[in-house]
Amino acid sequence: MQIKEAILNNEKELVKEFLNKFDLKYADDIDKTFYLEDDNKIVGTISISSYIIKDLAVDSNYQGENLAGILINEALNYFRINNIFSYQVFTKAIYEETFKSLGFRVLVKTDKLVMLEGGISSIDEEIKKIKKVLELNFSTLDENTSLAAVVLNANPITNGHVYLIEEAKKKYNNVVVFIVEEDKSVFSFKERLSLAYLATRRLSNVYVMASTKYIVSSLTFPDYFLKSESEKIEENAKVDALIFKNYFMKDLHIKKRFVGSEESSKMQIYNQTLKDILGDKLEIIDRLKEDGEIISAKKVRALLEEGKIDEALKYCPNECSLVLRSIAMVKYGSK
Repeated sequence: MQIKEAILNNEKELVKEFLNKFDLKYADDIDKTFYLEDDNKIVGTISISSYIIKDLAVDSNYQGENLAGILINEALNYFRINNIFSYQVFTKAIYEETFKSLGFRVLVKTDKLVMLEGGISSIDEEIKKIKKVLELNFSTLDENTSLAAVVLNANPITNGHVYLIEEAKKKYNNVVVFIVEEDKSVFSFKERLSLAYLATRRLSNVYVMASTKYIVSSLTFPDYFLKSESEKIEENAKVDALIFKNYFMKDLHIKKRFVGSEESSKMQIYNQTLKDILGDKLEIIDRLKEDGEIISAKKVRALLEEGKIDEALKYCPNECSLVLRSIAMVKYGSK
């Protein structure tokens, strides 16, 4: 038995066929795949995407032979060689103990998956860093602090986003706005963070900061072993809610998370799942409308794509309009 790297397309196709037996999907964002071969057939495989371990599977006939441990060690060796010192994994319950035996720590569990992390950093350290920053900005941060949170992709930020923040501010003295750090949007993270800062700096006791890799990251969402779209959405929301509740709300003394209402059925499922877990710690605010239509970042992007920059800017905060115009001119050009 030997471990190999899947490089050629035919090797990757064999891995895909093997994963199908376990209802696993070979993800589109894979950077590296390793597999174990015995008697010219695949008996185990593991893949890596950025700092995420994916698609761990071992032939049931080989259970008990520590093939999972061999594959995980190969992934950890890849991380070491590539100077990746912090990593995460979503996996099925049968592999939880194997990961734990190799130093991984459980973050959250649902009835379908376990999320673990390993390496030199941890969610606790990230929370401590955030806490120090918020203590400096809000003077105090303890169980008596009136603190709410909003999580935004803000791609780009609109008047609707600011309205949601203002509604949270009406009910809580302090509001922290987490901008999704993952760079998978039309506007980069740095652009979205800068625009959100400009749009909210007039609001006292509102602090805009990066979400960290623990909040709403599609890199970490486990869609590679979930079949239906609704199942993916529900599990994504469960992970989001559990991470936020068990770490961010608990350790940062956040009293409530605010989200905007949704029209699409997918996002309604997401909000409802958040509500099921967070309960009264989540408040859903009806979205701001203009002429009977919800103000959305999607609408703004569509107008920018059509070259209608002035019209798009009507739906965005004046405080960031100059910067947004400059970014839009570079990103979309003139049409």
